[in-house]
Amino acid sequence: MRPIALEVSSDRGDSITIQADDLTLLTDAELKTLRMSRADLQRCFAEGVKLMEGTTERDRVRPCADETADDEWIVTLVHYSALSDPFMQDRAQGKAYPTRKDRRTGDD
Repeated sequence: MRPIALEVSSDRGDSITIQADDLTLLTDAELKTLRMSRADLQRCFAEGVKLMEGTTERDRVRPCADETADDEWIVTLVHYSALSDPFMQDRAQGKAYPTRKDRRTGDD
């Protein structure tokens, strides 16, 4: 299974991507910025992992957590474009494979 990252909407109005390795590293101040408890974050991450079961990179979906009007957190799969995904930008820019020049010079 591919690595899972959860996008969480922040207090600033943007979204923050949290990798599995970051779950234990988040500080209380960072959680406050997200307006969520550590238990909520762990629950949302677990829901995201479950939702991602059976998906592939080709599906172009990622789990996103958002707070509802009644202060509950929901996790949904959101479709994305390869052009807007930082993990896919090399592919979108045609850099998935080295060019002939790259092969000659050894540059990536």
